[in-house]
Amino acid sequence: MIWLLGTDQVPAQVKTQDEHDPTIEAKPFPDKPYIRWMVEEWLADRMNIWEKSRQIMASWTLCALYLHDTQFQVGRRNFIQSKKELDSDALLRRCYFIWLHQEEWLRALYPAEYSYCHLRFFKPGQQDGLPYSELHAIPQGGDVIRQYTGSGLLCDEAAFQDELEKAIGAARPMIAGGGRIDVVSSAEPGYFQELAEDRVK
Repeated sequence: MIWLLGTDQVPAQVKTQDEHDPTIEAKPFPDKPYIRWMVEEWLADRMNIWEKSRQIMASWTLCALYLHDTQFQVGRRNFIQSKKELDSDALLRRCYFIWLHQEEWLRALYPAEYSYCHLRFFKPGQQDGLPYSELHAIPQGGDVIRQYTGSGLLCDEAAFQDELEKAIGAARPMIAGGGRIDVVSSAEPGYFQELAEDRVK
């Protein structure tokens, strides 16, 4: 929570981009009660269904949490999934934006490298070697998830993913092995609604 919102003594390390306000490049993360609640729920549970409306920063919050998990832990392979690969990469670029706007000393401790659909973290001075953790942006479905042993899956705007059920099915071994899954969306009839209403066995 301190990393996200900061305190009087510790500055927040998460800043966001507001496309509606061109006067400032990066804004401090808003300290709202429902965001604090989301963080607490995310820390408490490994499987979450998030129903959202637009402009409440649910996707930004979850991107920040998945970045935190990837950046500060070793051996993580977290997936960010949207309907199209390009949309998934846009979410990944949010994670990269947050990293870019951390204080310089923190970025030096956790060097990162962005390329299309990949955000990799390296130990200082070892950028030519293998990353210690990675965020991977993927399109809908279960094909990519089945290729790797994943740590976490964030499905964004899941109600609009035609292959959501396949993605969750492919992620079951990851969850059984101690991983996590977060499914977030605005409202739309379909499989996400069934999940949200606890109608899936």
